[in-house]
Amino acid sequence: MVETIPVTRSLRLMAVHAHPDDESSKGAASMAKYIAEGVEVMVVTCTGGERGDVLNAVAQADVDARGLLAVRRDEMAAAAAVLSVQHAWLGFEDSGYPEGDPLPPLPVGCFAELPVEATIEPLVALIREFRPQVVTTYDENGGYPHPDHIRTHETTMAAIDAAADPARFPGLGGDDRRRP
Repeated sequence: MVETIPVTRSLRLMAVHAHPDDESSKGAASMAKYIAEGVEVMVVTCTGGERGDVLNAVAQADVDARGLLAVRRDEMAAAAAVLSVQHAWLGFEDSGYPEGDPLPPLPVGCFAELPVEATIEPLVALIREFRPQVVTTYDENGGYPHPDHIRTHETTMAAIDAAADPARFPGLGGDDRRRP
């Protein structure tokens, strides 16, 4: 006979994405499955998606009236409610998707233009606070070669390592043992 040991601690999954809307098109079904099984899920969005595109006339009218950043924030809030996930913004500026030959330079100060060391601190803080057992993100190619997706992968991998090292960012917590 196999003895079943009940899980007494909350299981937590963190999904790190580049833009608002990525959580809906990349992994939403998996998140829904885990949420249905009682897993806490947090979606982390690295940028505001303010250099993205909209794909229909109704959305474009809303963007024209309120601005893309406001529309993306509302869309993200709606997606988080539908998916029943917690959500956090890292607050970096969208890099846009450079096109052309040769490719134009990235906008100064955008997410993908920043060094990884400048992008990990807010994610380290969230990892230490939320304490996920599983963190998902894009592969090293970003799923496709969008500079923000690639930087999201690099940031996530570096932040996981940094969050596990108490000598890195010691003021960001990680010593709270009250949460399992």
